[in-house]
Amino acid sequence: MSSPRPDETRAPTAAGWAGVVLLCACAVLAGLLQALLVPVYAGSTPIPVAVLFALVTNAAFPRLGYRLVPRAFAAIAPFVCWLIVIFGFGVVGRPEGDVILPGGPLQWVSYGVMLGGALAGTLSVVFALPPRALTQRQAGAVSAGTDRDSPRSAPPERR
Repeated sequence: MSSPRPDETRAPTAAGWAGVVLLCACAVLAGLLQALLVPVYAGSTPIPVAVLFALVTNAAFPRLGYRLVPRAFAAIAPFVCWLIVIFGFGVVGRPEGDVILPGGPLQWVSYGVMLGGALAGTLSVVFALPPRALTQRQAGAVSAGTDRDSPRSAPPERR
């Protein structure tokens, strides 16, 4: 069995959690900026800069959160903050009937931001988190040689 990485056993600090809160605020601001960058044109051609921005930020923020505090919540929190902002703007319209994420010829950019960013964030969270560690009891059983698959722990008829 391999030993855990040093960052997995490190205790979270107050500075680390403050960094995660700051990262969540950055994710909210990134979501706002991405929503407002959807209708960017160069002449009469829409430029999907918001999609690229969504992919990059959602690939980076969960990894940064996990590096600050090696807990799953720290990786998930910035992504969830971004999701709330983007889907709030994409689903909820204003009382006047205005929407932040437009449809029509820019519909593909709006969907690219929502779905591309959600996919990038989900994959980043999945790959930022290490495989689930063994519980203390399982780890003790493995080190003592009493694992289920160990020949020493097998019933006498299986030996």
